[in-house]
Amino acid sequence: MSKITKELAELAQMLINMQIDLGLKDLNPTEAHVLLMIVREHELRGRCSMLKAVEVSKKSRSTVYKAIRKLVKARIMSIQNSKTDKRSFLVIPNI
Repeated sequence: MSKITKELAELAQMLINMQIDLGLKDLNPTEAHVLLMIVREHELRGRCSMLKAVEVSKKSRSTVYKAIRKLVKARIMSIQNSKTDKRSFLVIPNI
């Protein structure tokens, strides 16, 4: 095993352990990716709209919306109306 593959394996195991520790082990890979991208965007910019979630996830709108619905149902995220743009909805991580 090369140094790079060993580090990748360790990184993958760290992510798996984090998902278990946070109670996210039941998420499929797409839902986990959407969650991570939303959390990243929220940390970088202080907010993440539904449309921005589609953009940063690089997945189809229907796939991202479906993942967000499941995350909201699991109370991992919530959706709020934007105070600055009434046409926009913000996705708020609850973890």
